[in-house]
Amino acid sequence: MIHRCLLLVAMTGCASYSSRLDATPLPPGAGELGVGLDVLLVERGRDYIPLPVPDFTYRRGVRPGVDVGGKAHLTGAQAGVRFAIARRDRLAVAWAADLALGYEPITNNTTDLVYARALPRLVGELRGRGGGPTWIAAVAPSLTFTGPATMFRGIAGAARFIARPGAALGARWPLDRGRSLWLEVTAQPAYAFGDGWLRSAYQGGAAVTF
Repeated sequence: MIHRCLLLVAMTGCASYSSRLDATPLPPGAGELGVGLDVLLVERGRDYIPLPVPDFTYRRGVRPGVDVGGKAHLTGAQAGVRFAIARRDRLAVAWAADLALGYEPITNNTTDLVYARALPRLVGELRGRGGGPTWIAAVAPSLTFTGPATMFRGIAGAARFIARPGAALGARWPLDRGRSLWLEVTAQPAYAFGDGWLRSAYQGGAAVTF
């Protein structure tokens, strides 16, 4: 029973690639909490396996057009800042940058026990009309540094830098009492410096913010 619980924690402790950011930073002093659940499809050995990834988010506005925030899951966390770039009618564009740190109990040749990841993002949104959804697209690349202790090295040696030219598509529906429902899917191709292209990871799920 204990072994099964530890395995469940390990499986839900993998890295999270969700973005769930629109292009509208929170007003100064405003705060927002979020609870999400995603499914991460990632290669383990020679096959893809689905892993559940619950996460918790928090953001707070610090000045007009700027907010800060972060995300935590069972064995990792990230934090960063979002800046508004442009707004016209229903369209808006923002830039965000985060740093993620984490521990991955289940590894393959693209991950390691401990990782640090830089995540710049360019986010565009099209706001809905009359209570309709806001549509969001993000260019979400990342650069991950991992150490030399990969459990399952595969054919190549342990990769120290992984670049992922990722992207995300999502929608946000307004709910009552200031809450919102988010749906999002992401794709994360992976390139290991020194080893070449690796199999992509995919993530999709839902969240509620309030």
